[in-house]
Amino acid sequence: MNKRRTIYKGFNKRRKNRMIKIYIVGASICLICGYALIQFKNNNMFNNIKEKVTSIELKIPFIDFKKSDKNGFETFDYDDVSKEIDEIKEENNKVKNDEVKEEVKVAQVKGWNVYTIQVASVEDKKEISEIEAVLSKEKVPFSTIEIDGVNKVQTYVSFDKESIRNYLENIRTLYPDAFLAEVKMPVLSLEYTNKYSYLETISEQLSSLIDNFELESKLWTNNKDNLNLKEYNTILTNRKTMVENIEKEVEQIDYEGADGFKSNLITYLNNVDRNIEEASKSANEQKYNISEGIFLNSLQGYLAFINSI
Repeated sequence: MNKRRTIYKGFNKRRKNRMIKIYIVGASICLICGYALIQFKNNNMFNNIKEKVTSIELKIPFIDFKKSDKNGFETFDYDDVSKEIDEIKEENNKVKNDEVKEEVKVAQVKGWNVYTIQVASVEDKKEISEIEAVLSKEKVPFSTIEIDGVNKVQTYVSFDKESIRNYLENIRTLYPDAFLAEVKMPVLSLEYTNKYSYLETISEQLSSLIDNFELESKLWTNNKDNLNLKEYNTILTNRKTMVENIEKEVEQIDYEGADGFKSNLITYLNNVDRNIEEASKSANEQKYNISEGIFLNSLQGYLAFINSI
């Protein structure tokens, strides 16, 4: 019994000594780590790491990778790009809208044909003057147009072929080589985008002008000997309004590629406007051959305009 107590007593003593050793070792490790931490904190490397860590801004997870600095560290900036995303969406929508706006459209002015009697095709201006003097004396309507450097003297004009054929034999008594000529006015196509939509308006108004020409043609065919001046002046008044409206639209043309089209169309419209005044004046003075000759000149002018494009 006494022996057993002695054994337990020794065991308890050894256990107390072990615990004391553990405490001593633990305290020593804490002292060492504390000292090392203080030294490391004072070191430049720790300061650099601290600076790098504090440079990170957390906003939303959109990472912008940057190059390493001289110490070999990389910074990752988390930027708030919600505004940029909205702007990108808005820009994409704008691009889509622009694509729709930039869709190329085509406006067309219808093609049409007229018929006339050509009495001469010459280059000598003196000869032209002599021919025109004869036609004026015979009260035959006429107008001269230059095509490819050659002057073509033409008389009478109509949208109806047979009505012109009726004059052919009489003209041949003056100029045996006279012949019936068909003048084809080609379709005029204008390509445009929404930004230049006024080109569509111009094409529609030019088509209306052609319809107006056709009305005058019928008037000359049906009432040559007894012209209805009221109806004739109404046609000319409507034409003048059309010309003014087209001119307003043409003034809007503001891009370099259409400069030629713009200037040539303005030249033609100015000529038609002058012809309206002169034709009205001559008709009211019963100089019908002059008025009809001016009508022919306006149609020839349209062909010259088309050929200039």
